[in-house]
Amino acid sequence: MCYAEASVLRASHLNWALAYNSTEIQLSKIKTRIDFKPQVPEILYKQAGARCSVPRCSNPTMGPFYDLDGAVNMGVACHIYSASENGPRGWGGKDADFISSEKNGLWCCQYHAALIDKKNGRDYPASTLFAWKELIEARTRKLMNDTPSPLGWIESIAIDKFASDKGISPNIELSRWSLIWGKNGVGKTALLEFAASISNAKYAERFSGNQNSIFETNVKYSTVDSFNKNLTLSIVNGDFKRLENGVECLLPPGDLEVIYCDVGDLRAHEHEDHIDVMQRVLNVDKAALMSLCSIGTKTLIPGEIKFEPGVVEDEDDWDYENDTYVTKPRLKLNEEPFYELYFKRKNSSLDRFASFEQLSTSERAKLILDLQITKAREIAKQRLTLLLVEGLAVNFDKVSFRSLLNALENENFQAIVSIPPFLDGEIIDKKQSTVCLQDHDYLRSWSLRVIS
Repeated sequence: MCYAEASVLRASHLNWALAYNSTEIQLSKIKTRIDFKPQVPEILYKQAGARCSVPRCSNPTMGPFYDLDGAVNMGVACHIYSASENGPRGWGGKDADFISSEKNGLWCCQYHAALIDKKNGRDYPASTLFAWKELIEARTRKLMNDTPSPLGWIESIAIDKFASDKGISPNIELSRWSLIWGKNGVGKTALLEFAASISNAKYAERFSGNQNSIFETNVKYSTVDSFNKNLTLSIVNGDFKRLENGVECLLPPGDLEVIYCDVGDLRAHEHEDHIDVMQRVLNVDKAALMSLCSIGTKTLIPGEIKFEPGVVEDEDDWDYENDTYVTKPRLKLNEEPFYELYFKRKNSSLDRFASFEQLSTSERAKLILDLQITKAREIAKQRLTLLLVEGLAVNFDKVSFRSLLNALENENFQAIVSIPPFLDGEIIDKKQSTVCLQDHDYLRSWSLRVIS
């Protein structure tokens, strides 16, 4: 081969390489969509039992042709994390293998397939869609082999009748993790307290004193066994009632637990020791309380809890040998031993237990909230669970509030968290045409619900 031929050949190879690289660059810019693998739509269809995955949807996704033999499929295999990186929910840091797999898919009717991507997917974050995927697969499994499941979905809470001259009717459509925000006087606390009265009627008591008035709150939810449940919480002339699908209930629903604590609950009553306070605050019996405390706190304020009989100094009896007052057992009003709660923080420089009364206000709130999260985690293994957080986190700083939201994202229950007023500027973006969350990583999985 002569020099000229070799030069031409090298130039030809170089041109091919340049053309190939240029094509690859162009394709990488064009190819921003990761489609499902060919078999995925059929897998999703079968996993969902041919039903729409939206919890309370009864739209069929298959049926007969109008004038032909056979059947027609009207369902849609939807991406949870989007097929396009700049799609409604992006790629969520997942690789192409996950994006294209059935793990990232949701089977929907045509109506909901379009709806979940509206507003750039803001109303339907990935966490919500993954929860729906779990629920529809649990329903299919139950039909196949009668496997029980505690999964479900709370769709909405709405005060439809509110005895107030303000004309307010607060309501919320829930996501997996919801942040609620609103100005004073719009009924945020009333909405949460009515929801809390599902499991503990005491939270409806402040409304029960209004004679000749009517309050009505409706909670819509679904479980593995029931697609459409409506729980009505009614107060008429001071009488509180729960009605399930219009039928009065003697007890709270057995398939739904709502966990809540008002900051006023932390104030001990005169006759209570710390065991009594914790039972009342957590709405559990003594056995459940001891089980929760044996697990300890692991989320917001990790540490160890124990109860011991309290002692007090007898100011009328001085121990001259030890130069101190003589101690005697601390008693409740009924003369029973007063048990004190002692807490020791994990990895604390002070390797000792401190009495509950020695903890700061914020430490007490974190301790209670941590135990509530533990309670919700355990109950969610048995039935649909909703955790409501308001007063306990009202004084959280930015770091503590971020830790709370991050911790809840690891749990298998729904949560509603009220945004502390002094963190509005950190969390709420009011510069847009509509109020929305600011673009922080720790807020990405949360949905904002404005009470107005």
